[in-house]
Amino acid sequence: MPFACYSFYGLLELDSKKRIFFLIGLAIIICSGMAYGADISQEYGVLREKEIYKFSLNLFETGEYYRAITEAKRYISVFPAGKRADDLYKLIGDSYLMSREWKQAIDSYKLFMIRFPSSQYVPSVLINTAIAHIKIQEYSEAEELFERVIANGSSQQIYRSVLWKMLLLIQQGRFEEAESMLDDDFIKEQISKELGIIEKTIGVKKNVNYKSPKLAGFMSALLPGSGQVYNERYKDASSSFVLNALFIAGAWIAFDDGNPALGALLTIFAIGWYKGNIYSAVNGAHKYNKKIDEDIFKKSIENFGLYEEEVRTTPSMKISFRFYF
Repeated sequence: MPFACYSFYGLLELDSKKRIFFLIGLAIIICSGMAYGADISQEYGVLREKEIYKFSLNLFETGEYYRAITEAKRYISVFPAGKRADDLYKLIGDSYLMSREWKQAIDSYKLFMIRFPSSQYVPSVLINTAIAHIKIQEYSEAEELFERVIANGSSQQIYRSVLWKMLLLIQQGRFEEAESMLDDDFIKEQISKELGIIEKTIGVKKNVNYKSPKLAGFMSALLPGSGQVYNERYKDASSSFVLNALFIAGAWIAFDDGNPALGALLTIFAIGWYKGNIYSAVNGAHKYNKKIDEDIFKKSIENFGLYEEEVRTTPSMKISFRFYF
């Protein structure tokens, strides 16, 4: 007969008092074992959570951003309500930002804001999201985020957000709004040391000599290559003039020699080159203007001290994003 059966029959042979004491003792032993097992399980879970969290941070600090994203997602999957979940949601966005995956960074930061609208990391996330928008030239979205930081951020975050908003207004030629900001006592107090640089930047931007795309196109319509000369693209000008002249001359000679088929074919090519010459002049003016704006924007970022933004700070190091163009 199995041992359990002997134990059962032995229990039945005990008197009622001993039987009760035996059952109470057995219950205490079982409950103690379960409690001990629960403590061990809980302790293991805490250690595991810290391990994944620390590993994610280490990967980020060493520049292994995609692996950091994978580990952060694993943490979120295993510990969705973990104490460090908000930080790792932010780390995913930071990793995409450092990898220059702008749209993925924006999407990740949006998810963070949905999940943790009251987190201590909100101002930093707003600034990082704005940086990603700037990189894809979504200036109005970035401006809105900087305004939210100005309303609720720390003094340093407000200071940099004010400078960024001012720079974005200047970049877009919204000079009246920029000058109106300078009249605000709160704003003026935040950027008092940069007032001279800002006013100078506004003056430079106002007095830029842009090229007129319409004028460039009109000039090239009158004389192929002249629009490119206006745009200061002299190699393009010479190529445009020579090619158009050769096709026109070739078509003229073909018709004059009694070869209308060849003349018609060369005329078609001449018309194509002529239209292309006009398009090139218009496009060249736009490129010229864009290059001026980019140069002013890049120089202003350096003058305003915005060429580097802090993305994450850990006990061992500070990690920043540097602007490249």
